[in-house]
Amino acid sequence: MNAEHATPELIDALAGIEMQRQERERESGVPVSCNWALGKLYELLPRERKPPETNVENTALQGNIEAATLAIERLRKLAQTTGQRATPSDRPWHRRSDSSSSSSP
Repeated sequence: MNAEHATPELIDALAGIEMQRQERERESGVPVSCNWALGKLYELLPRERKPPETNVENTALQGNIEAATLAIERLRKLAQTTGQRATPSDRPWHRRSDSSSSSSP
């Protein structure tokens, strides 16, 4: 699967996040802008894993996940090259309060 199957809504959301990140970068620097943008990008990922009802929904969902994941990886690399290691485990907005990841399907 590749990110070209992402929905127009997700592509618009990614573009909006990047525009806002660039503005924050001018105001506060790369580490602050990357941390903010990573939080917004993680919010785009689905919280629950429920199977799509159709192949079209599955293609769109997989495309959206891949596009968001690619944007996250790009920001991580940007943060790393500027001396800021951006990992999800140390971000409070990435921690989930539910235990759904360890529950049965």
